Amino acid sequence: MPSQKYLLTSITNAMKILNLYKTSKSKELSVTDISSQVNLPKSTAHRLITTLRREGFLSQNPRNGKYRLGLSLLTLGGVISVHKEIYRDTFPFVEQLVRKLDETCQICLLEEEHLVFYYRVHRNEPENLETNEGRKGPIHCTSSGLVLLAYQDLAFKEQVLSNPLRRYTPYTVTDPDKLLARLQSIEKEGFAFCEGEYYKGFSSVAVPIRDYSSNVVSSLTMISPTKRIKEKDLFFYVNHLKETASDISEELGFYGDL
Repeated sequence: MPSQKYLLTSITNAMKILNLYKTSKSKELSVTDISSQVNLPKSTAHRLITTLRREGFLSQNPRNGKYRLGLSLLTLGGVISVHKEIYRDTFPFVEQLVRKLDETCQICLLEEEHLVFYYRVHRNEPENLETNEGRKGPIHCTSSGLVLLAYQDLAFKEQVLSNPLRRYTPYTVTDPDKLLARLQSIEKEGFAFCEGEYYKGFSSVAVPIRDYSSNVVSSLTMISPTKRIKEKDLFFYVNHLKETASDISEELGFYGDL
């Protein structure tokens, strides 16, 4: 009984810590901030924070040592509202990229076995596509989905590819073996390119975004009519996307080579 009571108390205190971020004016809190606001000894607060960080519910900013909400909260729903706070400082990078390329760009996330269109910046004269923020999309025929899937473990890849894969256009690849080989190539080259596989006449290019843990947690994608992409060298877009993804990854705490 004492151990059960201790466990319930720990769970309650952990939930209190997470709930702090609902009302806090700052998206990042120190151990001292958390311990005082939850009314816990600093040692207890630090132990709970360490556990929450290990499970991905909190992440630490290596620049100042403070803690923010982590990416494991994706699995609890509310993907858009929670991650607006995590990614907010990265939005200007996407806006700058759109001005540079004059093409629509977006950040996408993985939620279980679905792609989530998370944050989008349109070009001046955007095309009408049904991929609004918060909408879910397929993994197997979008550059965003493929680049995210490429960096997951093999078991997850095989699980996704074992599901029935819908053919959206005549160009959609649905053969699991071909897709698995394609994922290996994407991981090696660091980008994915889809030509008319989700929307006929439209193509997209995506690159990975990493966080403090060096894991690929999202993708940066450019989408455009295929004929417009072909007017320039594909690697013109890839290089600009990789530069911006590197800036975003650094903002999320990653300090390495993408």
